[in-house]
Amino acid sequence: MLDLSWSSRFRVHHRLVRSYRKDRLFLMGDAAHVHSPAGGQGMNTGIIDAVVLGQLLGDVVNGVRPEADLDLYETLRRPAAEEVLELAGTTTVMALTRSAVKRFVRNLVLSMLNLNPFLKRRIALKLSGLSRAPLARLPAPSREPIAQTKPAAEPGLKLVA
Repeated sequence: MLDLSWSSRFRVHHRLVRSYRKDRLFLMGDAAHVHSPAGGQGMNTGIIDAVVLGQLLGDVVNGVRPEADLDLYETLRRPAAEEVLELAGTTTVMALTRSAVKRFVRNLVLSMLNLNPFLKRRIALKLSGLSRAPLARLPAPSREPIAQTKPAAEPGLKLVA
């Protein structure tokens, strides 16, 4: 390199917020969890956070669920983010190892895993995010009618998420 005009260091940070909700404020995506880009999990995790929260908010506004069900958002999505942080951390450590011996062992282990169809599929499901699908499914709302203190929308209009 002869003529470097700009340089910066890449530092890996793994962070998870203490709470996904504070009263009427909700955090999702990169505001709720930050991790290495290894494994390509960030965007999908944030999109699914938004979908789950949108479904819950729509159900609450439309009187399908009580407001207390908004706590399901953190109940479902925090474990998903924890799993992504662990996966991204492991992948980053494996990718950035400097020791020739550790790289050799890593490559050997990955080659052996590649020969086992069961383990290969488990890794593929983790990397794709499909193994976390249950953490994106809302339980069915209760059958009890929700008492509303004010109308959800003007008569004849239905609010949708």
